[in-house]
Amino acid sequence: MADRPRTTPGDTAGAGRVTLLRTGGAAGPDWGAYALLCTTRPVDGGLTEAVIGYCAPDDPLLDPAWGLHVQRPYGPAGTARRPLGEYAAAANPPRGRGESPGAYGQRMALFLLRIAVASRLVPSPRIADLPWASWTLATEQHVSLAPDPDHPGRGWAGHHQVRIGRLLTLQPKQP
Repeated sequence: MADRPRTTPGDTAGAGRVTLLRTGGAAGPDWGAYALLCTTRPVDGGLTEAVIGYCAPDDPLLDPAWGLHVQRPYGPAGTARRPLGEYAAAANPPRGRGESPGAYGQRMALFLLRIAVASRLVPSPRIADLPWASWTLATEQHVSLAPDPDHPGRGWAGHHQVRIGRLLTLQPKQP
């Protein structure tokens, strides 16, 4: 664990229900798998933020009993070592001429948010759902999602913001 970055005052921490899954590979043959932590937390103004933390599926933070280190049939092989934002960019069409940097950032955040929300909606034995865990991540991207003009208070799948970052700590509640 010597190569694990130390937490700093700018890191984001939280606790609550978290969902862990193995994903990746769709960006191309040289992209491996990521382990994602997905959770939701309240933020100021009565809004909700989706938190997506990532690490390698073989990271010592993860309990081997969760099975995220195991390659599944038709799933991503290997281990991704690039930032999750690069994966989202590689798995999607490049930024178009008329697309602003903010709109492009939203598109990348929504791509990752769809993966996170799907993992929480569709139960699977390949997903670890922890009723409570504390976590810390180093934020790499924080996006406030544009409100839907027809439903400005609703957010995307109930989320108004998306925070993406490298998972630094993960401690499940011990019985």
